[in-house]
Amino acid sequence: MLRQELQSYFDRVYPYSKIETEHTLGGQVHIRFELGDDKENGTIERVNHSTERALTVFNETFNDSSHEIFVLIYEYQGDNIYNASNDYLHSLFPSDKFKKFYNQLEVVNTRFFTTDENGNDVLEKDEVRIIIGKLPVKEIAVKKILNGIANTEMGFDPSIDQRVFFFNPITDKAFQMYDDRGCYVWSDIADKIRDIFKKRNDWIVEYHRPEIEEYFKK
Repeated sequence: MLRQELQSYFDRVYPYSKIETEHTLGGQVHIRFELGDDKENGTIERVNHSTERALTVFNETFNDSSHEIFVLIYEYQGDNIYNASNDYLHSLFPSDKFKKFYNQLEVVNTRFFTTDENGNDVLEKDEVRIIIGKLPVKEIAVKKILNGIANTEMGFDPSIDQRVFFFNPITDKAFQMYDDRGCYVWSDIADKIRDIFKKRNDWIVEYHRPEIEEYFKK
């Protein structure tokens, strides 16, 4: 099953990453890139700028379009504040492939804590649809996905409110665009993403630069 395959991959390469706890996803080494730059909020110019930068980073992270990569989607239930439809993201994958994706509602851990009957702090639970696919990069409508993510908080359509992660189990590189502001690239060791660190150094978020540069000093 795809879920088991992906978690087994995490256990080998990203041992702290657990599918049922979204905020644990990440690598031992990461780079955070600025996408929106100084473009004005709420403008198509900002959306287009963010989309193009994200697409450049994605393509340089996954530079062999024949590689099969994992796509991991978190789809929160109920209406979202952006009125984004979940169906749009689904439609961006080949229908025959999407039917074979792992697609289940699961009770997962949130980022928030509550207190159990013994007075211990425990993570609150929420019901989330988890969707996992594995397909060649060239079969993914990457630009449309990134543009939908960039659109969401800017108030444009089509928009994507789901959380979308990409993992290449061949190169051990991963990517996530969180919104129009930025994206992450990560791996388990610095050398695997050193090329993109050098090539796109000017795009690194300045606030996080000291932490990020520390990874690549070794």
